[in-house]
Amino acid sequence: MKLKIKTSSLLLASMLLLTACVSNNNKDTAASSVVETTSEEAITAAEEDETDSKADSGLSGTHMVVDHAGNRVEVPDKIERIVIDQIPILSTYMAYFEGSAPHIVGYSGSFKETISETALKNIAPELLESSDTVYAQSDLNIEEIIKLKPDVIFYNANNNEHAQILASSGIPSIGFATVGADSPADPIERYKQWLILLEEVFGEKGKMNGLIEAGDKIIEDVETRIENIPEDKRPSTMILFKLIDGVPQVAGKGVFGDYWLQHLGVKNVAEEAMGFAQVSFEQIYEWNPQVLFLNGPGLLKLNRQDVIDNKVEGVDFSTIQAVKDKRVYNTTLGMWNWFTPNPDAPLVLAWLAYNTYPEEFADYPLETVIRDYYQNFYGYEITDDEMKGMLQLR
Repeated sequence: MKLKIKTSSLLLASMLLLTACVSNNNKDTAASSVVETTSEEAITAAEEDETDSKADSGLSGTHMVVDHAGNRVEVPDKIERIVIDQIPILSTYMAYFEGSAPHIVGYSGSFKETISETALKNIAPELLESSDTVYAQSDLNIEEIIKLKPDVIFYNANNNEHAQILASSGIPSIGFATVGADSPADPIERYKQWLILLEEVFGEKGKMNGLIEAGDKIIEDVETRIENIPEDKRPSTMILFKLIDGVPQVAGKGVFGDYWLQHLGVKNVAEEAMGFAQVSFEQIYEWNPQVLFLNGPGLLKLNRQDVIDNKVEGVDFSTIQAVKDKRVYNTTLGMWNWFTPNPDAPLVLAWLAYNTYPEEFADYPLETVIRDYYQNFYGYEITDDEMKGMLQLR
């Protein structure tokens, strides 16, 4: 009804303009041009309204989505086949489906290594059975993607090269922003943005309100505790992101790791470096962090005990204050690498704060919070071994 009224109004306006034009023979051609332009704009607007109206109602079998790249993408109302390109959205996707991973027919095979070391492999073992043919060597394999006949493709909104390749396929492609987007590298906000975009893709607005509200409550509780910690009890920290051939890579300014440390209210000793920066161990010795966080095993094949025992070949960790005090922690992974956007984000902040401020969080029920979150939103009961890996002994 809304469409009919709007269209009728536009036609009536056009007729009045045309009538006025005919009755006034003194009108010049410029006026006629204005009428024609106005009429064309009215028709175009009516057509756009009609498209949006059909999309909103689902009458056309499709609806419009604005992705994180700012593109308006027409997607099917009924989505049954999905390909996921280079974006770590699998865990968030699973949270959207309350602990399962339906519809996925292909994703980047490199993610399987990460999945094999997360709780994800136990919650949704079907992920390890999905095709991984979306890449040929290191390049996007668009021919194989087309053979998979996906209804939609999810990709990294910041990867313009992949965006152009995917667009050439004619398959609706939805861009999800990661690091490097216009907004800050904020893993807490980013996982929520991903969930909301998934709601729009599947036409289920509001579906994730419960998960988002529960996460916000955890974050608010942790932040309140952190606010009350005096400055002299806030240790200097660093995140070792990778270690390749003895060359360390740290989380410098502007990446998710740096955001976590800022959110903890501690100094990131590597903040003078930008992004995921390669540095020397001499530089790290000079920084001498009091707390050292290690990236997850999907990206960094070190564990805290090897570092504390100084058993890493070719590297001497022994002089670093965090190692001397045994304040080294690695994310053994929950649903995904905990330093990147993932639906565990509220738990990640709690875990980081728990280890950074052991006295102030001594009474914080971290284990209960994690177990409840997984049970309520992923339908999964964490095993004792998984919990031991997440918590780590101080």
